[in-house]
Amino acid sequence: MNKALYSAEKKYFECCSETVEGYSEALYFYLENYHTALKSIYDPLLFSTGDTARIQDWLIKNKPYMPEDFAAYFYVDEKKTGYFSNGNIVGLEGRNYVDKSNYIDSDFFVSNIMYSKLSSSPVFVIGIPYFDDNHSLKGILCAVFKIEVMQKITDAITLSEKKYVYLQDRTGRFLVHPDKSYLGEVFIPDDEHYKAISSEFISSQIQGKIETVNENDEVVNLIYNRVKLCEWILAIAFPKVELEQIYRQQNSTKVTIILISVLSLGIFVFLEMSLLNYFYKNQLVNAVYDPLTNLYSRQFFEKIADRHLKKNPRVKFMLIEADIRGFKFINQNYGEENADKMIFYLSTLLNKAVQSYKGLICRGYADHFYIMLEVHNVYKAMSMFKKKLEQLNDLIKAYEIPFFPKFGITFFRPEQKRNVSVKELIGQASFAKSTIKDNMILPYAIYNSRLLDKVNEEHYIEATMEKALENGEFFVMYQPKILLADDKIVGGEALVRWKTNDIGLLTPDKFIPLFEKNGFITKLDFYVYEQVFKFISRQLKENQPIVPISVNMSRNHNKPDKFMHDFMELFNKYNIPPEYIQVEIIERSVMDSKTLCEITDRLHEKGFSVAMDDFGSGESSLNMLTKVPVDVLKFDRYFLLSTMNEKGAVDEKSARFMSSLIELSRNLEKQTVFEGVETEEQRDFLKKIRCDQVQGYFYSKPLLENEFLEFIEKHSN
Repeated sequence: MNKALYSAEKKYFECCSETVEGYSEALYFYLENYHTALKSIYDPLLFSTGDTARIQDWLIKNKPYMPEDFAAYFYVDEKKTGYFSNGNIVGLEGRNYVDKSNYIDSDFFVSNIMYSKLSSSPVFVIGIPYFDDNHSLKGILCAVFKIEVMQKITDAITLSEKKYVYLQDRTGRFLVHPDKSYLGEVFIPDDEHYKAISSEFISSQIQGKIETVNENDEVVNLIYNRVKLCEWILAIAFPKVELEQIYRQQNSTKVTIILISVLSLGIFVFLEMSLLNYFYKNQLVNAVYDPLTNLYSRQFFEKIADRHLKKNPRVKFMLIEADIRGFKFINQNYGEENADKMIFYLSTLLNKAVQSYKGLICRGYADHFYIMLEVHNVYKAMSMFKKKLEQLNDLIKAYEIPFFPKFGITFFRPEQKRNVSVKELIGQASFAKSTIKDNMILPYAIYNSRLLDKVNEEHYIEATMEKALENGEFFVMYQPKILLADDKIVGGEALVRWKTNDIGLLTPDKFIPLFEKNGFITKLDFYVYEQVFKFISRQLKENQPIVPISVNMSRNHNKPDKFMHDFMELFNKYNIPPEYIQVEIIERSVMDSKTLCEITDRLHEKGFSVAMDDFGSGESSLNMLTKVPVDVLKFDRYFLLSTMNEKGAVDEKSARFMSSLIELSRNLEKQTVFEGVETEEQRDFLKKIRCDQVQGYFYSKPLLENEFLEFIEKHSN
């Protein structure tokens, strides 16, 4: 019996040690997640320049997208100056996380506890180094965390009603302690036994066990283990009274002793099995399975998936990341319990779909799921995915709370002939999914190098647009408008172009849609207005020939009062008659017809002509004819191109329709202009149906100022 009890005690402590080791791995995993979240804002093009002002602007802009656990984040340059996301600039000389030696063999560093003006409580810092081509440290991207985030994580440790958890940094300061008053401090009480939890005592060991007495005078078995990479110490106190329950025996008669011994042995066996099962579930199973969905944990998923990749180097694999649109909103509005039910429901649907193809699936953090499938053909794999997606959406519609999943997809192909990890594939899928953003129509995106190039280009454009405007990198070109009756110039349209100092000329389709999304287009509009006003004013002063110029009012100007105030304030700076300016509004604007009417009337009151640009590309073109009192209708170039047959001529049905449309415009006393005229056949057809004006490459491409003036002189007589 004594031998069996000794064996039970040994197994008990082995399970305890494995449990503490498992939780120390979990802490490392949480720190790795923070590292990944911080790394997600890294912009290679921006950080490679080392321009600290632009980097700080980038950090401030991305602040809303950082996890809630981030107290702050900042960039440290080569001079050890910190540029913070709240706009502060602070010298950080002497801080251990800016020491180059910490990043020699690691791609991130976790600091000791420190005190910061950013927080009322102690903090620690995670740093990510960035190197130049010579592998010299160029800068460090850092995030600040209150030590309370560690308390949230260790609170998840569920061992018994009486649990005592301690977490210390390298210097012995506490991040987690049952008595909160010791947080951030080095605590070494007088009791010799209790000194065991001091890192000074166990600094030379990786893991171990000590019997001691805690502050509640309870005898505990303190099991400790070092957290990988950061060298912190996690210690958990297991009350000895729990173990002593196995050894209770009664002293009575010899028979009673034997009976109790037999009974104790039975109790011991039962307790041993229960205890082993308990620790197995709370240590091993938590490391392998997600407790909410019973799917693999991400850590175990990566381990198995990497094994599959190595064992099958000639096989194609498809990796998918999935999450729920607006999950934070759902969590806040419906509560954590309903959000967990939604995650579990989605997990069952995804798991059922994946198991039919013998794939791997796991749950990551929050609402994120990762799937890896072996595929034979990329095209067939995508067909299968789309079919399953339709079935999935049909099932989701029946759920009590509406939600919409989105997916990022990447493929591993053997022909790539390079080693790739599952973590890298997850990064690719996550990046693809991030490009969907708020696009409710597109439920998935596929990773490819062109996608990465496009996003990098957009990042470059957004990072340099303000400076480019200040430096005059944007310039205006003018495309002539021709009166078809006599082929003479009667006006021009101002078009903006951008010649960057770094990559040369950017065409409008590269930056205009992006500027419309981020709102910068309104600034660019007024920049163009001023360049046009200056041009006309200069020509009038020099008595040079000039024709009316039309300027575009983008769809982002949705407040008539503000637009008219700013437009007239700029216009009045130059002595120009209003008849030389025509404002082109867009039919597909965010403004409704009432607002378009209001702004058109206001422009007419000031003496300006108004044209409706891209007419024919919207959904209510004919209805807009009678509602908005514009002077000119400009027909979109795609409207003309869609009427061409295979031989380049206008087909008969389209000819009759366009003729009717021009006639209707004439009856409503509106001039007509066609864009994109490129052939003689198009010109002759538009003449035949009595269109007023045209512009396009048949007459001229957009011209610089001096070229445009030469064109006016040549075609105005």
